[in-house]
Amino acid sequence: MLKRYRLMLYPDNRCGNGNIGVTAITAMHAKILAKETLLKFGWTHIPEDLIDKAEVIANIDIRMPDENHVLPNIGVVSRQGVWFPNFNS
Repeated sequence: MLKRYRLMLYPDNRCGNGNIGVTAITAMHAKILAKETLLKFGWTHIPEDLIDKAEVIANIDIRMPDENHVLPNIGVVSRQGVWFPNFNS
């Protein structure tokens, strides 16, 4: 069963746009999808070790992130993949 995860790359800004939203089967799978997707799209400014160390929140309420930037820019959250940043539209 798929779950929505939030990878907290920047825990001091828990609702901000520097974190990653992923729909995946497990937290580990969410981190793998995030690394593969960011690499595929050339987002090399986010190092893999930052993703590896990220706190993962499962079953994230998509209303939680910053409503001024994150919510208007999310992709499809019901399908496997990275939905913030929007690589899953």
